[in-house]
Amino acid sequence: MPDETKQATYRRILETLQRLTAGESDAVAVMSTICCELHRAFEHFHWVGFYRRTAPNILKVGPYQGPHGCLTIDIERGVCGACARSGSIQVENDVSKAPSHIACSPATKAEIVLPLCDAGGRVVAVLDVDSTRLDAFDQVDVLCLGRIAALVPLAELSAAGAARG
Repeated sequence: MPDETKQATYRRILETLQRLTAGESDAVAVMSTICCELHRAFEHFHWVGFYRRTAPNILKVGPYQGPHGCLTIDIERGVCGACARSGSIQVENDVSKAPSHIACSPATKAEIVLPLCDAGGRVVAVLDVDSTRLDAFDQVDVLCLGRIAALVPLAELSAAGAARG
């Protein structure tokens, strides 16, 4: 997909999400809406979801769209775990070459994971997008998915994670 088309698609998604989630303070409602819009917008996005930090070393799935994902991820494992540990965006454009990749689906060829950090800089969730195409993700995706992830109201997630450890 040419960058101009991709950027226009992301722009439309962001505008739609801003309209749909305006005033919404429930993180799960916003995350669900984000998953729906992203999953429908790009035919090669075969799994779009969030993993929430429910304990210091644990990520739990949900919400998401696509085939079943891993229910629980130890942050010492996988691309999502690397993102949660480092607080930095992870892009794996060929997951077969990523030793840390957890193969939840054989259809996944590329993956991007973005951290959602609270005001203190603690990763409280990650946005995970899996693609059926190699080399699916670039700087346009990094920038645009970052803007979309920023729509999630993190206060509720931060408080829940702090209560658990």
